[in-house]
Parts: sequence; structure tokens; C-alpha cells
Amino acid sequence: MRVVPFLCLVLSPPALVSAKDLGTHGPLFEIAETSLLDAIQVRLAEKEAAGDVDELRDEMQRNARAYVDRPRPVAGLGRAVERQSWTVDLSITLETDLADHRGQVFARAGTRVNPLDHSRFRKRIVLFDGDDPAQVDFALREGNELDTLLVLVNGNPLELMRQEGRRFYFDQNAVLAERFGILNVPAVVTREDPVMRVEEVPVGEDE
Repeated sequence: MRVVPFLCLVLSPPALVSAKDLGTHGPLFEIAETSLLDAIQVRLAEKEAAGDVDELRDEMQRNARAYVDRPRPVAGLGRAVERQSWTVDLSITLETDLADHRGQVFARAGTRVNPLDHSRFRKRIVLFDGDDPAQVDFALREGNELDTLLVLVNGNPLELMRQEGRRFYFDQNAVLAERFGILNVPAVVTREDPVMRVEEVPVGEDE
């Protein structure tokens, strides 16, 4: 239910960072913390001893279903009360040379690259709160699956899919909201070469 794969290209980080081996400094100690797997195994053993394994399994299944139905909301977003618009440049500057599998360098460090030059993606992206009927109406008002990507920042995407017969995605980990600097929803992101245009749009009583 994450946003579609093109975002791996369009939403590249602002800069590519190189890593260096800085060697070993000071004494090394064995990690004493219990691993997550060990902790789970211990809990399973305790539950099994108490005859509560079925209860634990049911609890884990309920939690998994609840997360799929309603992922964690994007924190800190408000409801748009005034129309605002700005542009976002997705270009990145290479900090290291990039080479193919033969070692041939095809891009030098310092080169500025705009992902839009290499992407055919031209859909509108609408980010909105799925629990707000006015925002849902706004998101569905224009476009279709061929030209519009509907992305929730809160709500139940599966329920909306059943109700509206459309695909809905979820901005997990606030990838889109943070990349485009969105603070209020609904917000519409469109391609406006060589940048992306972002617009926060008030709806309902705020229109």
C-alpha cells in the first residue's frame, strides 16, 4: 500500500552521500542487548508454558489487520484554510562518480541531475485526509486512475477502495509530505518542468 515505485526515482534524497571506512577506534564490546527475535522467542515460550499461544497469535493477527486497514497517520499535518502554492526542485548533486558494472564512469561527482529528465510520470498527486468527507470529495472530483494518484495521509484506504472503486495509496513514513514540504491537506502536486508544483487547497467550509 506504499506509494508507487516511480517515487524511488522522483523522490531521491537531496544529495547522494558516500561512505568511508574510518577504521576501529577504541576497544570493542559484545552487544549485550537482547535481540528482537530473542525477545519474541522468550515471549512465545512464556505464552506456550501458560497455554496462551493461541491468544498471542490472535492478538498479533488483529494488530496486523488493524495496521493494514489503518496505517499510522502522517503526524503534524493541518487542514488547509488558505490556498498556497510553491515549487519543489527535485534535482540532486552527485557527491561521488557513478560507474556501471564494468567500472565505466557515466556521471561525475558534482554533476547536477534532475530526476524529471528521466521520468515519464505526469500524474497529479492528491494528498488528503481520508476521514474528512470534504477532502475525499475533493480528491475524487477531478481526474481518474490514468492521470491522478490518490494518497491518504490518514484514514482507511481499503475501505475507500471498496466504497469508491478506485485505488488509494498511503503516504507511509510521510515520504511525500516531507519531500514536498506539505504542512496542510488537501494538497495537489503536479509536474511543471523542470520542477514540481505544490498547492494546498482549502475545501468545504474553508473554500
